[in-house]
Amino acid sequence: MAYSQIDDFTKKIMDKNLKITRRKVVLNALFSLFLATALSAQVTVKPEPREGFEERIRKALSSMPVVDTHEHLASISSLSKSKTLDFMWLFHQYADDDIKAAGMSKPQFARLMSDSLTVSEKWEILQPFYEASFNTAYNRVTLLSVDHLFGVKEFNEKTVHLLTDKLREVYQTDWYHTVLRDKCNIQFVINDSKPIPGNPDFFRYTTRFDYFQLDSRAKIEQLGKEHGTAISTLDDLNATLRKHFENEVKSGLTTIKNSSAYYRSLYYEDVSRERAEEVFREVMAGGEAPLDPDAAKPLADYMMHRVLDLAREYQKPVQIHTGLQAGDGNYIMNSNPALLANLFLKYRDVKFVLFLEGIPMAVNLEAWQRISGMCISTCAGYISFHLPTVKGIFTNGWKLFLPTKF
Repeated sequence: MAYSQIDDFTKKIMDKNLKITRRKVVLNALFSLFLATALSAQVTVKPEPREGFEERIRKALSSMPVVDTHEHLASISSLSKSKTLDFMWLFHQYADDDIKAAGMSKPQFARLMSDSLTVSEKWEILQPFYEASFNTAYNRVTLLSVDHLFGVKEFNEKTVHLLTDKLREVYQTDWYHTVLRDKCNIQFVINDSKPIPGNPDFFRYTTRFDYFQLDSRAKIEQLGKEHGTAISTLDDLNATLRKHFENEVKSGLTTIKNSSAYYRSLYYEDVSRERAEEVFREVMAGGEAPLDPDAAKPLADYMMHRVLDLAREYQKPVQIHTGLQAGDGNYIMNSNPALLANLFLKYRDVKFVLFLEGIPMAVNLEAWQRISGMCISTCAGYISFHLPTVKGIFTNGWKLFLPTKF
């Protein structure tokens, strides 16, 4: 081919490409205009709020009735008599993890929770670890709480003595009522695992049916002793679970609690009865020696489905701990809420309440927004809203993907 022919050919190709490019530019411009118009229309569906809307929202939230879905409250009478009641009780849960993460050993922290040291001695030990972790969400909430409750704005040698005196004073009163009812407008509390003496309509409770670690004959026999029955077959185990469940319902059980992500995956396969019976017999044949966790898992999975059958029969919600866990040494992926997908789909008529929004895997929850039985409990997760990523998931993700029932 001659050079002139090549030049003509190249020119034709370039002209053709230029026309295509122009078309793309025009189409992109039209699409951008359409998108901008659509977004503008979405933004202006409702008129702009009147000035001062932030304060109106704040007041509305402050007056909103609250249900406290997750507490670990001790009897106030036992606390009022405790010799260990001092400022350290402000750090005894959740915040203690951050103190330990800053370098304090578990035995050292346990000593601070005892009555073997004076208040000044405790602060002297705690101070460097607190100052190394004052910035964490849990410790910020602790300080925010003492500011709102007692007007104390920092922890130091003087304020820890003041806080100790105030704590010992208020726990001689109906302090739970003051904080929960008067200050927080809480309608009722669901305490973890055991009821609190007092008004049963206000202090409700949840029960853990932990039939998921039955990996030895000794454990199964112990379970039978606790419920006054002998367990030698899978039918016996199922009957024990039913008896246990029905007794708790009669006693006032509000919800079922599952915190198994602390020791296993939340993926509960739908195991056949025949397979569960095989594993049960293998466990019973092993005596006191525990079965390998993977080998024992089918029996645990089978029992979880039986718990959900009872939850459906008695119409009881099921609280499941997902996402962030207390303490250390946990496998965070065990608590991924996406592992529960098969349960959501099979038990659509069971109300699942997912604690802590599955943080840091929270985005997975958006995928289940059409599962009618699933709802999110922010629980202690509001503390994590200090994190921009988590705050973004909540404000820009859930409000767009999840119906208001959540």
